[in-house]
Amino acid sequence: MTGVQFDRPLRILQVTEAALGGAGRNVIDLCDGMAARGHHVTLVWSADRADGPFLAGLRDLGGRVEAIELTMRRNPRPGDYGDLMALRRIIAARAPLDVLHAHCSKAGLLARLARLRQTVRSVVYTPHGLVTLNPDRGRLGRMVYGVIERAAAPLADKIIAVSEDERVHAREALGIDRRRLERVANGIAPLEPVGRSQTRQELGLPQDALVVGFVGRLVFEKAPERLPALAAAVREMGHDPVWAIIGDGPFGDATKAEARRLGLDRMLWLGVQDGARAMAGFDILAMPSRKEGLPYTLIEALYRHLPTVAMDVGGARELYGDGRAGLVTPPGDIQAMATAIAGLLGDEAARAAMAEAAGQLARDYSVDMMVERTLGVYARALAGG
Repeated sequence: MTGVQFDRPLRILQVTEAALGGAGRNVIDLCDGMAARGHHVTLVWSADRADGPFLAGLRDLGGRVEAIELTMRRNPRPGDYGDLMALRRIIAARAPLDVLHAHCSKAGLLARLARLRQTVRSVVYTPHGLVTLNPDRGRLGRMVYGVIERAAAPLADKIIAVSEDERVHAREALGIDRRRLERVANGIAPLEPVGRSQTRQELGLPQDALVVGFVGRLVFEKAPERLPALAAAVREMGHDPVWAIIGDGPFGDATKAEARRLGLDRMLWLGVQDGARAMAGFDILAMPSRKEGLPYTLIEALYRHLPTVAMDVGGARELYGDGRAGLVTPPGDIQAMATAIAGLLGDEAARAAMAEAAGQLARDYSVDMMVERTLGVYARALAGG
């Protein structure tokens, strides 16, 4: 890849409060890729929600990226003003900056406010899934966040949506100027090849069963509590696959209790695993999420040639809307999702065709493309375009 060219290395400050999940992974990959291209990168992050993969990625960055911990919190609090002042001091000590790139709503707001009276040539903001896209946030909550996003939008030169659905929502529902909006999909490095039989042996999955898998944190946004009802509906349609659940979180206990109540003895709770590796042992990936940007799990499924059934949130339609590599079902409609999964369980040829299409689509979602496209956004922000 030729790459975006600048007349000198950029001075870049990345800021994130959400140092976990896909957002944390995106930040680490951007820091790594930009430092590898010779740019001077500083990362400001919060340990409050940092997960293991983010911390491991932070260690791998080593001395190539300056990392500064700042105690930011997800929810509004009196200490936010102190965080704002601390962030301004960090910016001032490293000025002039070419790019201040903030991630997720809390750091996004703090960083955009921190730019005031500081020497920063351009500000870029990536929400990683706007809160106003979450139907379960409630009308009042979505309205409040909408007002904040709309008011703060002019403080960023560019706003990056990770999916087309998010960009359309920002433009049409929030009224953000389309010239300010960009779309850069997440991307990953090629996955280590691993065999289906080996993976199943590692996970304790039966070799001869059809397996429907879930990979994700067991949290509200991922809606894991929908899985028992989904499995029960599929069973009523005459299919009884093994359900392999990868991940943990606060919704785990209640979801497991519901699975026991429904007598789902083929629902296996495998805890924290390397999800990208585990998917090599699945036949179908199920994603019943309430809210997403463009989740890395879906991209990993493409690389694993894995047919997917996902509810229509975030970037799911962008990947699977044509029905070639997977299927998209209405948000929150468990019966529709169960029907789609049951149909694939009974159609080996359809699964094989989707697997092939997924592998072809994966080529559009590489980490190098993501870094280069983000640098292209920086170039346009710096040029005022």
